[in-house]
Amino acid sequence: MITLWQALGMIRWPLTLSLFAVVALSALSCFRLFKPGAWGDLRSKVWVDAVLFWGGFAMVSGVLGTVVGVIVAAQAIEAAGAVSTALLWGGIKVALLSSALGLAILFFSSLAWFALQLRWRMLVAGESNGEVAA
Repeated sequence: MITLWQALGMIRWPLTLSLFAVVALSALSCFRLFKPGAWGDLRSKVWVDAVLFWGGFAMVSGVLGTVVGVIVAAQAIEAAGAVSTALLWGGIKVALLSSALGLAILFFSSLAWFALQLRWRMLVAGESNGEVAA
C-alpha cells in the first residue's frame, strides 16, 4: 500500500516546507502580538503577511503537483493502451492529493493570517488612540 507521503512524489518537499513555514511564522507572530506590552510595529506586520504568502505558495505548489501528476498519468495510460477506468481514476486521485494538501495548508494559513491581522490592527488602533496595548 502506498502512503500519502510517497504518493505526493517530489512535490511533497515544497508542501512540507510551506506547512512548516506557516506553523513557525504563525507561532512567531502569536508570540510577538499577544505578549504583554505588544504593539503593532511594521516588523510584526511583515511576519503576519508571510503566513499568508506561504499558504499561497503551498496552494500553487499543490496545483503544480496535480498538473505534473496528471501529465505523468496520461503518459502511462498512453503507453499502456487500453486501461480500466478504475486504474485511470486511481491515477487522477493520486494526482489530486497535492492540490488537496495545498488547499488545506492555504485554509489554515488564511485563518491564522486573519486572526493575526485582526490582532495587529487592534494594536495599531490602540496606539493611535493613545491607549496602552494589552
